[in-house]
Amino acid sequence: MDRKKVIGIFSHVDAGKTTLTEALLYKSGQITQLGNVNKGTTFFDQHPLERKRGITFLSKPVSVDYQEGFTLIDTPGHMDLTFEMERSLQVTDLAIVLLSATEGVTGYTETIIDLCATYQVPVIVFINKCDLPTSDVSKAFAGLEKIDERFVLVEESIHSQAFQENWALLDEKWLAQIDKATSEQFNQAFSQAVQQRKLFPVIKGSAAQLEGVDMLLELVMSVRYEANQTDNIGQVYKILTEKGQRIHFVKVLSGRFAVKDRLHSPQLPTSEMKINQLFAQHEKLVAIQEAHAGEIVGIAGITELKIGDILATTDVSFDKLPQVRTLTREPALEVQVLSELSSDALLQHFAQLEEEDPSLQVRYEEANKEVFIQVIGQIQMDYIQESFALRFNEAITFSRPSVLYKETLVEPVRGNGHYEPLRHYAEVALWMESGEQGQGILLKNQCSLEQLTTNYQKGILQHLTEKVHRGVLIGAPLTDVTITLLAGIAHHPETKGGDFREATYRAVRQGLMKATSQLLEPWYQVKIVVPTDLVGKVVTDLQKYKGEIAPIEEADEETTTIEGMVPVATFLDYPIEFASFTKNKGRLTTTVKGYYPCHNEAEIITDYSYDPTSDLNNTPNSIFFSKGKGYDVVWHEVDAKCHIQLK
Repeated sequence: MDRKKVIGIFSHVDAGKTTLTEALLYKSGQITQLGNVNKGTTFFDQHPLERKRGITFLSKPVSVDYQEGFTLIDTPGHMDLTFEMERSLQVTDLAIVLLSATEGVTGYTETIIDLCATYQVPVIVFINKCDLPTSDVSKAFAGLEKIDERFVLVEESIHSQAFQENWALLDEKWLAQIDKATSEQFNQAFSQAVQQRKLFPVIKGSAAQLEGVDMLLELVMSVRYEANQTDNIGQVYKILTEKGQRIHFVKVLSGRFAVKDRLHSPQLPTSEMKINQLFAQHEKLVAIQEAHAGEIVGIAGITELKIGDILATTDVSFDKLPQVRTLTREPALEVQVLSELSSDALLQHFAQLEEEDPSLQVRYEEANKEVFIQVIGQIQMDYIQESFALRFNEAITFSRPSVLYKETLVEPVRGNGHYEPLRHYAEVALWMESGEQGQGILLKNQCSLEQLTTNYQKGILQHLTEKVHRGVLIGAPLTDVTITLLAGIAHHPETKGGDFREATYRAVRQGLMKATSQLLEPWYQVKIVVPTDLVGKVVTDLQKYKGEIAPIEEADEETTTIEGMVPVATFLDYPIEFASFTKNKGRLTTTVKGYYPCHNEAEIITDYSYDPTSDLNNTPNSIFFSKGKGYDVVWHEVDAKCHIQLK
């Protein structure tokens, strides 16, 4: 039996995504009249700000009753709203990647395709706006071919000989079947090839004119998923407040959920929750009694869970539950929230917003009673500001964005931490070394069971993940480091809960104090299309802003495409400058590529004037015991006093 699937629509801004979504809803019978983005009458753009601006800010799932049924998710197309898009990808079974035939592949298109690869989501591409006189389908498809050979253009039908032969060049299994496959075998092979990402079909059309939409719907429905009726497991995808009620939207990964089911979660191992109500999302929320694998449904009664958390009925073992996956992208900027509200009221409001968008990562500085949030760019800031006023009837503004830095290690080092006040004892030895770019903090364990029992080892590894460890250059978060647990010591009955937490934190910090560290900053991947006579100006600008430029290859009679990387810190104001000198005839796409060595490290370290020994929340010192009391030992004397002796 086939199960329902989740179909997400993803694109760069202004590619016609909401128009295509509207066309699919119309062709599948979900709506009887087509809406218009410019008039604010589309099915999905129901938020007042979306109608006002003509931009999709929030991803929205809707249940579609067509054939076996599916859930359709319309996602934001602006790069400032990447997190909303990526959260949708985590629960998507099949991605429709949309690009405009007038613009072709943009930097954000490449980001979407990369994320589909990260989450192993199958892809069908729709080249839109082919009816416009400025469209260039050949150029758009060539841009896809440069990314991956698995993109195959469907000229007439997937049953055409040309398409099947191009598919066979990529898929040995289909090559062996191509001359003898029955219609049923063809359908099964096509579905499997798309699901297994051996094939990325590409079709062309015009969503506004309903051209190619029937074929797209046919292809989408031909990718079929078997129903999994085993364990009842789901994942929280989104949290919304509807008429004062907190609704968690959950993707049912397997099995089924029903009203009154009791649930548990590995993220809240001591809690038990109950499904009070279940909802399907149509034009409005509709109460239902049960939901099955492949559906996204609203659940009331699980208010403790957060976005990304896993949940299951109580008859499912924790061991069978999948791991929570964190988003691969991170904000590069931080702003202070400015308001006449008290800091307590501001924090209370932003706590609600952070539940719905964890990427905000609200931070509070007690000393100055200041509230900070992390953001990607101006469009996101505008949305937060306007929606805050609508929701809480209060005005807020933001400070100028500041760049979020990180720190990493240059050379390996051993870190030692000892915690031994009266009636407590724990010691930890860690080996820390630089890792791969973008890996974050990777943990390994070489501690023997003869030296430390399993529960203490697990505790130390848990302590390494539960906190943002700060570097010693400017106090920025530590990243791209591999930490190996070498050894630890416990003494009974002195060792208490929390002792290894203290020793672990101190070991990390003590190692950082001894090592050579490096400051990292976020860099943009930039793709710039300009009239050819402006190429020299753009290249000079990128060099001025400390950027790195790739060899310029793509050019036609009128425009040239320039790609490269540039530090976020130097480039914040460039989009305004760019729009001015190109007279809005150029196109600039920026996406956060990742963290790389800081171009002006010495200057930033001087500006921050950070003293790591004065940061009492991240002390590198240890506490030893002598003559009936504990005493503080400064970090550079800890190695000589440690009890763990390693060769």
